Amino acid sequence: MTYKYGVFQSSSKSCVFYKEDKDGNQSTFNIFVTPKEHEKDAEKVIAFIDNEQMKKENWAKTEVTKVRDILDAFGGWATDAPIVFELEAHKSLSNCLRTVLKK
Repeated sequence: MTYKYGVFQSSSKSCVFYKEDKDGNQSTFNIFVTPKEHEKDAEKVIAFIDNEQMKKENWAKTEVTKVRDILDAFGGWATDAPIVFELEAHKSLSNCLRTVLKK
C-alpha cells in the first residue's frame, strides 16, 4: 500500500508526523520533550504511534532512554516513505531532540 506522508507540526519540543492511506485513514508518529520539573532534572522524551484509524497496533514509549529506539520505531513506521519526506522528518527530529541529544 502506498501512503501519503507529511509533517503536522514540528518545534523544538514536539514533532507530529502523519501517513495517510488512499481512504483518508491516518496514522501519526508523535514525539514530545517534557519540561524539566526541577533545574537538575533531565528532560524526558515521550514517543508514540497512533494507529487507531488504520486498525493496527499502537506503539508507545513513555520514557525514552535511547534515541535509537525512536529512530528504529520511526524507520518501521515509515518503511515506504519517499526520501524527501524522510529528509524533512529527520531534520524535524533533530530539532525536536536537540536538547536531549546534547547529553
